Formats: sequence, structure tokens, C-alpha cells
Amino acid sequence: MTAANPALAALLDRADDTEIDPADLLAEIVAGGVVVPIDDTESVVFIHGQDGQPWLPAFVDAATCARDVPHARPYLCDAARLVDIAGRTGVRTMTVASATQCASVPLALVARAATPRD
Repeated sequence: MTAANPALAALLDRADDTEIDPADLLAEIVAGGVVVPIDDTESVVFIHGQDGQPWLPAFVDAATCARDVPHARPYLCDAARLVDIAGRTGVRTMTVASATQCASVPLALVARAATPRD
């Protein structure tokens, strides 16, 4: 499995400067996953914001992950794994970065988007 989500990268990096529809963003995350940084023990690397709260750094590909978190290895996570990470750690927010843009995404919305509807 390639550590990349090219459709998510295209959505974040589009040149027309229009606002990204949150439903489209969630759909691409659920469809193709995101790359998260892991350490040598295969634990997810978290970043702490100015408020002291942890957030999950996520990326559209391994190269962007390596650029922004050089001490970690890239790991492709699907939506189910993201929900599991949120449940086990209590982290509530993920920031997805591409080569030029980023978007903050509440992990509760990823969980809702990943849940099959009747």
C-alpha cells in the first residue's frame, strides 16, 4: 500500500482558492486515509498546541510527513484506525497537511463520516 492519498492532496492544493467543502474533505479522508507519523516503537507521534492539548498531525503523503516530522516514519491510516487512535488516546483534532495547505478536522466527524448509514 502506497503511503499517499493523491485525491486528498489534489483537494487541498487546488489552485482556484475556493473554500473546501467539509463533506468533500471528509469523503477523501474516509476513502483514502491519511499518513500519520509513528516513532521507533510504532506509536503515533502527537503534537501539542499552545493550549497544551494534543492533536494528531496527518499528511497527504509520506514526503510531506517526512518534511514536517523528520524524526518519525510515515504510516498510512484508514478512517477506522483514526477512530481507534482517537478512542484510545482521547485526541480530538487532526490537522491534515499537503505540500502547501492544511485543514483541521475534528476526529468525531471522521468517525461519523466513516459510519455506514441506513
